[in-house]
Amino acid sequence: MLFMVGYAAFGILSSTSSIVRITDLIVSTILLAGGAFVLIVAQLSASTTRDIVRIAKLESDVIRDPLTGAFNRRYLDQMIDAEVAIARRTERPLSALLIDLDHFKHVNDTYGHPVGDLVLKHVAGLILHSCRTSDRVVRYGGEEFLVVALDSDLDDVSTLGERLLHQIAGGSILLPDNTQLKVTASIGAACLRKDTDGDDFITRADEALYVAKQTGRNRLCTSPAVASQVSAKPEHVGILRDPWLAQAI
Repeated sequence: MLFMVGYAAFGILSSTSSIVRITDLIVSTILLAGGAFVLIVAQLSASTTRDIVRIAKLESDVIRDPLTGAFNRRYLDQMIDAEVAIARRTERPLSALLIDLDHFKHVNDTYGHPVGDLVLKHVAGLILHSCRTSDRVVRYGGEEFLVVALDSDLDDVSTLGERLLHQIAGGSILLPDNTQLKVTASIGAACLRKDTDGDDFITRADEALYVAKQTGRNRLCTSPAVASQVSAKPEHVGILRDPWLAQAI
């Protein structure tokens, strides 16, 4: 706009001067038209960029959980068959972690759903930060998260699960009244096997999670889910209100 004003002023001054030179008028007209062209292109580019951002946001809203930022079940349904097919074709490992917050109903009943939402966002943030960009983090249910780990065998995904256990249990959520709330999680792990169909490994991760819940919570179990595979985790701490009290609920 400033260039266009300058070119217009130059043309006006040239036309009102005592000596009018045709070349000056032609140059100012060309420059003015060039400035107008650049302005139009810039406006069109800005409009296109806004449309691209808006479309990208709409696409993200379709496949993302709005509360936690993790993928949703719709995305999982679209993604899982393709990833299983790729893993089988390339003979690369594919594993899953199913993470469930312990005593989450008690959190909602005691502190209310807004605090429950804070807990979910806190835990989702820990999971997303700990996983690789190639991993798929999905909000699988109300308080359940699924991690589909690409190019990861059972040992790899179990290491990730152990790290998440420590991070979730070791962190705390600051409540509106400035008190600290601690939560724990139980995790089931499984790896894709050649003799199973589709997303069966997610079902086996769910079975392993059930064993982790039944054998004390705040622990990781792997598939096949048997009690002997339970990781050595402390059986206390379902939910802690004030870490210095260390009183299990």
